[in-house]
Amino acid sequence: MVSRELKLRLSALRRGQAPSAPLCAAADASGLHALSDLLPDGSVRETERGELLVCEVGLRELHGEAERMVARYLAAFARARELAAREALPSDLEPLRAASAERTALIDTETTGLHGRPLFLVGAARLRGGDMVVTQYFARDYAEEPAVLAALGELLGEVGLLVSFNGKAFDWPFVRDRMVYHRLRCSASFSHVDLLHLSRRRWRARLPDCRLQTLERYLCRRWRSGDIAGAEIPQRYHDWVRRRDPRLVAPIFHHNRLDLITMMELLPALCGVGERAPEGV
Repeated sequence: MVSRELKLRLSALRRGQAPSAPLCAAADASGLHALSDLLPDGSVRETERGELLVCEVGLRELHGEAERMVARYLAAFARARELAAREALPSDLEPLRAASAERTALIDTETTGLHGRPLFLVGAARLRGGDMVVTQYFARDYAEEPAVLAALGELLGEVGLLVSFNGKAFDWPFVRDRMVYHRLRCSASFSHVDLLHLSRRRWRARLPDCRLQTLERYLCRRWRSGDIAGAEIPQRYHDWVRRRDPRLVAPIFHHNRLDLITMMELLPALCGVGERAPEGV
């Protein structure tokens, strides 16, 4: 089950309000928690390259409109096939035509810097049992990066389509390079849809920019209050490794989940499902 603090924070963000309490408000007198106190949906998993922490939660636990969002997500695949039949499907969305929603994964990574630096968190969202399930693979220290990559490799072996935001230029090359570095083989074969490039073509003339949070604000009508800035994430993780204070990394899990939820909403909009005119432009 997802923590009550995370539910409150997401609920406030859906209303465009500042959360009434910080995500990690329940600190004890020493200011420290066990990581499981802040991420009760997590468990330790063993891979061929060691252990890692895996946190898994359904969209229904995170968002009050989960059923509507899942319905639109499914409709995006049907809409893609319809557009393809009329030869009106953008070439970058072509992989959707033959894709199965159940074998599609949205991914987002958190790293300690640019290429060549360790990766420590991978978030993946997949349809399972009528709900969108968010799974996050976390390296509790630098030594667990190979285990995160091994777990991700297992996931990629199960999917036929990968959906990302700037993943063709950053996330996937980063993952591939880190797998090579750790001598991990990834024999997965999948198509890849990058929402950033599609969003730029569709909305760049109408929006200030096409960063993910800009699209979230104008298209999803959601504002993030108190979210951690992406530029702060690498140092937060380094501080966590040194100090082991889970309050340092819990907001990163929250940030990663919000990115995946926004990507899930963008895909149908790019297929013309439930798309609304950008608000405020």
